[in-house]
Amino acid sequence: MQIDIFIFQNNNLIMANSLNDILLDLDDFLLERYVKPVEIDFGNLQFQKVREFRKEDSLDDIVKAKIETFQDKLFSMIKSKNLDEVEVYKNANISRQVFSNIRSDENYHPKKNTIFALAISMRLSIDETSELLKKAGFAFSSGSKADLIIQYCMYRNYYDINLVNELLNKYGFEVL
Repeated sequence: MQIDIFIFQNNNLIMANSLNDILLDLDDFLLERYVKPVEIDFGNLQFQKVREFRKEDSLDDIVKAKIETFQDKLFSMIKSKNLDEVEVYKNANISRQVFSNIRSDENYHPKKNTIFALAISMRLSIDETSELLKKAGFAFSSGSKADLIIQYCMYRNYYDINLVNELLNKYGFEVL
């Protein structure tokens, strides 16, 4: 049985390849980009500085300094893209309660999959999603096939949460 996929892309309804063709393309994408986890010698590893400090900065100064939070970044992106907050969380299949927690608690950090769902709902690029993930203490991992499936969907402009979930499920990963 062949299932045809229709995708709303760039304000146009298009007929995508069959689900089998999408899965074959995704297989190629994963083969090209998946990096198997390896043991790393941390002896000479250099860490990127998160913020520049001066010698005279006290711990109080550092803790009190205003930084852009996940909450700040998310709502800034929603505003800059002229999106409706209710539509964003509904299209992401996120409960009103979780979205309310994000809105009301600047220290709230959602799960990585919640951020992915928001990114898909907002049609964020891979770079924009990376910025949002970073604000919550996460990053894309080339050692995670689930992360690569999300990147694949963004790369191919597949921003339908149901299609993304179908692909994740097909490969045995938790859906968004």
